[in-house]
Amino acid sequence: METRREFLKKTTALSAMGLFSNWAMASTTADKLGKVLPMRQIVRNGEKSTAFALGGYHAGIPEPPEAERLIERAIELGGRFFDNARVYHRGRSEEFYGRFLTPKYRENVFIMTKSASRNAADVKKDLDLSLSAMKTDYLDLWQIHTFTTKEDVDNRLKEGILDVFLEAKEQGKTRYIGFTSHQNPSTIIYFLDILKERGLEMDTCQMPLNVCDPNFESFQYGALPALLDREYGVIAMKTMAGGSMMGKRIDTTPREIATEDIPDVVGKTGITYAQLHQYVYALPVSSLCSGCDTLQKLEDNVAVLNKLKKLSKDDMTRLESMVKPFAGYHVENYKRVFG
Repeated sequence: METRREFLKKTTALSAMGLFSNWAMASTTADKLGKVLPMRQIVRNGEKSTAFALGGYHAGIPEPPEAERLIERAIELGGRFFDNARVYHRGRSEEFYGRFLTPKYRENVFIMTKSASRNAADVKKDLDLSLSAMKTDYLDLWQIHTFTTKEDVDNRLKEGILDVFLEAKEQGKTRYIGFTSHQNPSTIIYFLDILKERGLEMDTCQMPLNVCDPNFESFQYGALPALLDREYGVIAMKTMAGGSMMGKRIDTTPREIATEDIPDVVGKTGITYAQLHQYVYALPVSSLCSGCDTLQKLEDNVAVLNKLKKLSKDDMTRLESMVKPFAGYHVENYKRVFG
């Protein structure tokens, strides 16, 4: 049985999500390239971008001809939001965008990248390298990549990285700024509190959200309400736990976890890939960032959004119950439990 504390936490979280549900309402449109996927508000000034974002890590996996076809197909299907990070494949993912995306489509796309560097000098260098690799004078969104612990937040702020991000926005090198976190929702709350103390706000936060999340160190309940309260655009990632939900090892799987101990959540429960994405789209998120390294995966992802089934609260609770026996560290292995 839930404790009263857990019940109140969830009730408060759901109330906040309901209050701010209009933040991420979808709308459809078109541009000179053709029909655009449903759009949702991405930043508090009302600007929108597509509710599906192509993940930059996976876009850097194929060889150049296949990467070009993937990017072109994303544009054809109506995708206009493209994720990336300086560390993805040692810059290869950003270079692919510079070769296949920005020369033809810069004015029609929303480009995001990130810096994982730990000090001001390296963060500045990352920004210059990102702009050069992607052949653009500015970013639409630049994010601090992967805050891990509270100590990590303290150390990076002490080294001046926040000042670099604020300066980049002021100088027009990026239109918006944000941050990402994978490990624990308490880190997000800690950083938000620091920003509030300094009278500052960023624009976006990217974090794991999936059907297993409510049952283990939940970002949905532990961070999403606070972000919505501060009117952040929330970008969902790890909607399939990076592939762990299919019983696969991923780049964050610790060595101490044996592959045979990673449960195939999809296979054991019968939950569908479409339902995994429908669940996340039912949350008040601005966009769902998904890694697609083949045309088929891209087309399947986009089809879910184009034929989006609205889920009721009961539908979502049922899906959460289906996966609950398998939720935890072995599936969401990028999460960590802090004291």
